[in-house]
Amino acid sequence: EVVIKPYEDAVSGTYRALHREKPPVPVIHLDHYSGRRGSFVPVLREYASVQRAFSNYISDFVRPGDIVVATSAPPNTVRLARSIKRRGARAIYWLQDYYPELIRGVREYPVAARCALSSWWDAQLSRWDCVVKIGANLGGPSHNSVVIRNWPTISFAANAAPEPGTALYSGNLGFGHDVPALVAGCEKLRDEGYRITIRADGRGVRLLPSWLSAKPLHAEPEKLKADLLRSEVHLIAGNPKISRAIFPSKIWNSIALGRRVVCTGFAGEMATELEEALRAPFLQHVEQWGR
Repeated sequence: EVVIKPYEDAVSGTYRALHREKPPVPVIHLDHYSGRRGSFVPVLREYASVQRAFSNYISDFVRPGDIVVATSAPPNTVRLARSIKRRGARAIYWLQDYYPELIRGVREYPVAARCALSSWWDAQLSRWDCVVKIGANLGGPSHNSVVIRNWPTISFAANAAPEPGTALYSGNLGFGHDVPALVAGCEKLRDEGYRITIRADGRGVRLLPSWLSAKPLHAEPEKLKADLLRSEVHLIAGNPKISRAIFPSKIWNSIALGRRVVCTGFAGEMATELEEALRAPFLQHVEQWGR
């Protein structure tokens, strides 16, 4: 039971500082080239470097009978199935993002190219023994997939009544988020008398109007917990163009607290998955992984 991760520190490109407890399993950090976020070519070089590091580790240390779970970050890990199976191990892919659709959040591209990329991606996913999708809305083949939704990642010692008339958005505002839809949702809440706090990072922050001035994300988990507990409404942003690409995992903390969630930019398959998520027995999802 070992967690293998790309090497991250303050020099080599940590995405976001957050002080969390170390998991009670061995964690091995693999060295690799680290690109600069927001710069296309260096990021591609980093993806290639990470895949080589993972492939080398699989070749050197994975043994017959092992179970290898690879996540969809970076996206080119989708090509690791053959390396894992050559070692006689079982290959499980944890699909957090369906990239042929997610790319549309960056830039719309021709339908023919999207179909070609989806066909190639689905062929890669078909090579895995099992693909675990975090939501039923995600694309990809169905014959070897199962839906195991995410779960709350923050533990609260006790719940408390929220402060009436408060609303919170906390998280990234990037390619997967429709910022105008989020702003429209905030305007509606503002007109209803809510005081809105935005704590965010990402390219979408600069698109926010001045009255929604974003504060930095909390680095201390206890401060984030306090914000989540205090706020009566939790805002969750989606993007109607990529309804088969993602499902926001942070929603599970809000659902677990019983807060009112206001979801913007949800449409199609994503809106249907939201209805399922609100009814889902999230306390059983980790057990489902074990089974």
